[in-house]
Formats: sequence, structure tokens, C-alpha cells
Amino acid sequence: MGLSSRWLIFGGVIGAGLAAGSVFAQAQLVYDNTSHVDNRVIYRSSHEYGDDIYLAPGYREVSKFTFQYYGDFDPVISTAAAFQVRFYANDGADALPGSQTALKPSSLLWASAVTPMLPGATIANLDVPLIDVPGEFTWTVQFSGVTGSLGNAAGLTLSDPPTIGAPLANGRFGSYWDAWIKNDPNKSDSWSLLNFGFGANDPHANFYARVEAVPEPSTWVLFSAGSALLLARSRRKRS
Repeated sequence: MGLSSRWLIFGGVIGAGLAAGSVFAQAQLVYDNTSHVDNRVIYRSSHEYGDDIYLAPGYREVSKFTFQYYGDFDPVISTAAAFQVRFYANDGADALPGSQTALKPSSLLWASAVTPMLPGATIANLDVPLIDVPGEFTWTVQFSGVTGSLGNAAGLTLSDPPTIGAPLANGRFGSYWDAWIKNDPNKSDSWSLLNFGFGANDPHANFYARVEAVPEPSTWVLFSAGSALLLARSRRKRS
């Protein structure tokens, strides 16, 4: 067998291994709250706010994040209307007295670029640069370029219940019925819990969102290298 033939086989083996690795690294849906949209209420706020979510078992390198907002503004007037999404670890102080625990968002895990906002209902799909997140974290949005008043505001779309997420108490999945709001933008520990009431017909403070994740990059490399080695050995046995 000539040198060029050996290189062709080696290249084919590596290509097959990488192809197998790419299949292995397909994104997994680890949180989904997009199936039960509540159009009765759109919460409008000039504060940073968002939801504490619990991911289903699986991958933790976030590759894509999707959420929905409603822009209630005139784009001709509010030319600088924009949003920014952030991920936080819930490793701050406890916001609840007594035996219950609700750790505030604290350590910043990721912040998106400031992105121009559109009027009306918009689903935003954000590519995330493989951010490693814990099984529980809080995602938030900060709207800018609008005042927060009616006709010059934006808000997250309500949706409940989530259909994919970690199992929680009382038969729920993925998220409880409250959210987080940052009361003072200049104080990192000014987070407080947010809800819309506790009546049977009151909306729950959960927002339209979806999280996709992939394995750690080192897993892809090991899988691809292992596939290449196995294929090379198989080829040697047949020759």
C-alpha cells in the first residue's frame, strides 16, 4: 500500500470519527416553557427581572437560549429600544425567612450583547457560547431605551407550566410560581421575589423560555478520537 493510500484511509477514519462526534454533540432540550402561553398579562418593567429555572438531567453547556417579549412602543420614537439577557448562579443571600430557602441571583455567568428590540410579540433566539451552568440558575432580561410606562415599555411573555425541566415539589417541573426582580440597578444584592398574586385565577410568574445544551467540548474530542482509533484498528484487522 502506498503512502497516499494510507493517508486517504487515515483521513477517512478521522472524518468518520468527527462525524460521529458531531452527531453525539447534538443539542439537548433541558428546559422548555413555551407550550402554555398566557396572553392575559404582559408584565412590563424598567427593572432587570427574570426567572429561576431548574434544568432536566442532561447536558449543561448552554448553546442556545430562546425567550419571548412584547414591545409596547413606537419604533420611530423609541429608536434605542434594546434588551440584554443575563444568566446568574443562585448563590447569593437567602431571600426567605425561616426554613424555606430562596437564594438570590448573584454570580454572573453570562451576558448577551445589547440587542435592538422590535415592537409587538417577538421570539428571540440567542446563540450562547457554550456557557457551563448549574442545574438551577436565573435568567433575566434588562430592557433599555424605553421608560417602562404604558405605550413606551417592553415585557416578558408569561407561560406556565413548563413541560421540560427538573421535577420539583407538588408535581411541578422546571420552575416555581415566582420570579426575581432587581430593585436597585446599583446594588447587586437588591433582588427580591416577584409574584402576581396567589388566587386560583392569578397568573404565575413564569416566562416563555427554552434552553438547549450540549456536552462539554472535551467530551466531543474524546468521542471523536475514540471513534477514529476503533475504526483504525478495524481497518488494520481486515488488511
